[in-house]
Amino acid sequence: MNRGSFLFVESNTTGTGELLLKRARVLGFEPYLVTRNPSRYPFLKASVGRVIEAETRNPDELIEVAANLPRLAGIYSSSDYFVEAASRAAKAIGFPAASPEAIATSRNKWKQATELHRQSISVPETRLATSFRDMETILAQAILPVVVKPVSGSGSSGVRLCDSAAAAIKAFESAKDVLLDQVDLASPDILIQQYIEGKEYSAEIIAYDGTLHCLGILAKHKGPPPCFVEVGHDFPAPLPDPSLKELGSFAAGAVSALGLEFGPAHVEFVMAESGPVIIEVNPRLAGGMIPVMLSHALGTSILDMVIRLYAGEGFTPPRPIAGAGAIRFRLAQVSGKLKRLGFSRTPEPTVPDVGLLISEGKELQINGDFRDRVAYAIGVADKLDAAVTAAERMIDSVVIDIDPTASASDSKIDPGPGEGMWTLHPDAMKLLAPPIEISRDGRLLQFQAAIDEAHLVMLVDKALVSRAVASDLLTNVLDLQREGFQSLDGRDAPRGLYLAYEAELVARAGPEKAGWLHLARSRNDLNATISLLALRDAACSISQEIGIAQDVLLQRAEESSRLVAPLYSQYQIALPGSPGHYLLGVFFALDRERQRLHRLLEDIRNCPMGAGAGGGTSIPIDPLQTATLLGFELPSFNSLDAVASRDHHLEGLSVFAGVSILLSRVAQDLQVWTTREFAIIDIPRNLAGGSSMLPQKKNPFLLEHIKGSASTVIGAYMSAATATCKSPFSNSIEASNYGCSPLGLAEDALKRAITLTSLIVKLMAFNATSMRENLEDGLAMTTVAAERMASRGVPFRKAHTQIGEIAARASRDSCVAKRRSELATHLADVMPASPEECRDALQFGGGPGTRSTDAQLSAAKTLFRDTQLKCADIRERWARAEMHRKQRVKELVERH
Repeated sequence: MNRGSFLFVESNTTGTGELLLKRARVLGFEPYLVTRNPSRYPFLKASVGRVIEAETRNPDELIEVAANLPRLAGIYSSSDYFVEAASRAAKAIGFPAASPEAIATSRNKWKQATELHRQSISVPETRLATSFRDMETILAQAILPVVVKPVSGSGSSGVRLCDSAAAAIKAFESAKDVLLDQVDLASPDILIQQYIEGKEYSAEIIAYDGTLHCLGILAKHKGPPPCFVEVGHDFPAPLPDPSLKELGSFAAGAVSALGLEFGPAHVEFVMAESGPVIIEVNPRLAGGMIPVMLSHALGTSILDMVIRLYAGEGFTPPRPIAGAGAIRFRLAQVSGKLKRLGFSRTPEPTVPDVGLLISEGKELQINGDFRDRVAYAIGVADKLDAAVTAAERMIDSVVIDIDPTASASDSKIDPGPGEGMWTLHPDAMKLLAPPIEISRDGRLLQFQAAIDEAHLVMLVDKALVSRAVASDLLTNVLDLQREGFQSLDGRDAPRGLYLAYEAELVARAGPEKAGWLHLARSRNDLNATISLLALRDAACSISQEIGIAQDVLLQRAEESSRLVAPLYSQYQIALPGSPGHYLLGVFFALDRERQRLHRLLEDIRNCPMGAGAGGGTSIPIDPLQTATLLGFELPSFNSLDAVASRDHHLEGLSVFAGVSILLSRVAQDLQVWTTREFAIIDIPRNLAGGSSMLPQKKNPFLLEHIKGSASTVIGAYMSAATATCKSPFSNSIEASNYGCSPLGLAEDALKRAITLTSLIVKLMAFNATSMRENLEDGLAMTTVAAERMASRGVPFRKAHTQIGEIAARASRDSCVAKRRSELATHLADVMPASPEECRDALQFGGGPGTRSTDAQLSAAKTLFRDTQLKCADIRERWARAEMHRKQRVKELVERH
């Protein structure tokens, strides 16, 4: 069957681009791909369609190409960058297409956000930047973190989450050129958006004949920040049906507001505390193999649907959901040559589609976007959990072997100052000075570079170093930062990280200029300053993680405060309470630890730079300026105190230990409550494990990781305290190394514990029936009965004794109803009628009563808001200092 030709304008380089051409041929069309660069599409070697070379950014050339095709049936583009050009060509010839003007508005995310905001559709606060000056103005007013993204990007290219001004400026610079190597397009306009916390979803919409049809709502999974690489999607999103319908209407409203009246639209949004917030509307079919997964789940080809739509054959919505689907991607972790890639298991029937997205032998470059994906697996089943399990099991079987790209560290560089005269014994070097690893040492190198920037700016302002020397040195420091210090990765550092770093600067700038960098400073004050910057960063990061956990606790507390549950004392049922009351208790305890962190951050006021080796310097430096440029308030008053003291680290580790102890206690409760004997909560399967021997077991083992993490954090504190307590009050390796290095271990372990706690609290289910059954015999209500007797004039101790004897007799009966009957017979006039009535009577002293809990919730929300603002204020103060330092560095570099 020959139904004529079908013209595709450019294409996705991966995913559905190739599949669309194949499906067009299956449907009886002769597929043509018009492109300005055929080499971008490796799949063309398989002759999936005829290729026409033309300037695809010029609608007139596209119209000419279309006019010369025999029996042309339709024009379409699956590429985000060419949907507008394809639409203009289609409209000019009279084929079905969306409004080119509406597409242009949607493709420009600045115009899109402005239009949606104008029509009262919720979007993040958005600003437009085209210059460094714009960035400086925006960041001075923004609350970090922010998201930086190109105005017309796709596939998460150039999209970065930035929690500092320096990170935002770096992301701004890279985002401008990120699309050049993909589609040869510059991005002079960059968006700075408020970061919206919440679960991310997408809606797949088809507009036809005046109606917007929602094919479904998908839950999105992302890779680690600061990138936004999508690593999975679940369909349908695990939400109640009414919520899915509401979100479908919300997404359709955004599509309609942009005037997209024809064709597919991919709407991305976040469920914030205030409701759904549109992140962006893409006037195209979803990428990332989503249409393929949907096709399997819905039992009908989405690709065929779109091709027929653009061929003028109309649109018939798919039948109601027939099943569930999930897709998972595997990301490459390092750049290099791909030596091996494949699946180690055979797909089961529940895995209808798997694929490799890059060929063996190719060079991989980590980009932080869709190009990092190397494989995918699609799972389909009747239930979402089964589909997710199938996809994850398959993608977990990927075997990948990458030969890391050789770096500049392979080249031989002469030893730097102070390094060449000391040669550490190889055995000692192996033990004490392992080669530099950017994954481990990168943060410390960033702090070193920041100190260099502040120090050089101060030296120039004090006329101690010439502008020419400082400019050259700063240029090289900036280059190292932009390169991610990759030239140091794998470098031997027998005399420590700093001297290896300095040797690299010597190799780049020359010993004459690099020799000025160490004027009026020592490794002692450098190390002390780096350790404080690391502590500051770690404490702030932990505070943010605690904030996420607090948010989850508040949400679950509010939704469960009306449930009734036993309140335990020494693992024995004491009184009726509620899960919300318990979670609020954890919230308040956690908040005190967070307040301690913030007090610590406020107390880190003095910068050690200028203290030298512990005796100051004879050079007339300005330590206050250096301190200010690094976000401190003051220099150190005493040079010996500056390099000797590590009390801030011990205090920080002490708070970390306090948080971990609290989380461990919570994990202990939750683990007990999952047992059959308690059966109060249930942990979902994707947060539990099975037994290698016992088929019936479901092990909530993540709770054991939380408890185990506490031992790591407490051990880190003890290690640091023990190392410091026997060191002299001056700079020493015990204090500066062994007293500070446990911080990273403690931070990682605590973050793991907080994240696992947040996940479990967020997703655990409360067994309302079981909780109530544990209270049905009435024994837990006897305390309130005794208090009621006391309120009628009976001395409490006498009432306590009388009721205790009645409760003891009732407890001997194994029948719940008989125990309750026994209590009711003797205490009818004082016993609460139900566990709920008893719980609500406990409204004083912060008890679990409804009125008391509501007041606690209100107080907790206010406390949470104030604490979040406090955390933001602290980070904003550092960001302003960083931005000022970067501006001064930029001026020095550009003016020379």
